[in-house]
Amino acid sequence: MNPEYIVVHTAAFSGKDCDRDMIDQWHKARNWSGIGYHFVILNDNHSQKADGTVENGRPTNTAGAHALGLNSRSLGICCIGHGDKDDFTAKQYESLYKLLQKLMAEFSIPVSKVIGHRELNDLVQQDIISTRYRTSKSCPGHKIDMDFIRTHLKSISDETEQKIPEFSAESRSDVSNAIATLQQHRAKFPNAQDELDEFIHHPEVIAMTK
Repeated sequence: MNPEYIVVHTAAFSGKDCDRDMIDQWHKARNWSGIGYHFVILNDNHSQKADGTVENGRPTNTAGAHALGLNSRSLGICCIGHGDKDDFTAKQYESLYKLLQKLMAEFSIPVSKVIGHRELNDLVQQDIISTRYRTSKSCPGHKIDMDFIRTHLKSISDETEQKIPEFSAESRSDVSNAIATLQQHRAKFPNAQDELDEFIHHPEVIAMTK
């Protein structure tokens, strides 16, 4: 799958301890293969996991089951909570922006294609997807301002671009070779693999090695 969009969702659930595993159970109960989202971001209503924790759902190379009409062309992020009743927490927003930046850089997705589930209706209006995929859902919720999210993402992106210095072709090649070597030997560092992935997929590193 080559995702063109990122779709932001809410779990629409106000109870405690909602996380990736709970959603996985919900979706399996619908006879799905498992959780339909690619990522889940927890809120402050979990007794064992920290506010803002990001959990992996479906692999990013696999079509999701979160936005009918766009599943084969999008990544789905679900923020725990009920977006019609409460805004995302500050920690959720912090994690959401970091995750969106990473995915936008990794898959070359523009800010304009970061949308809320309800905005599938805009794609219907533009004849990008069929009218049968029109949704009555308010997801990610009335409390969530997608225009503000996109504006903030753009400002972050603009600041990042200004901070990235110019590198020579030789320097870019050196960094690319170093990353390739680290990737080749990543199995030797099992406790550092998450940090390695975070470094490799950081927008500045991606921009330098393009």
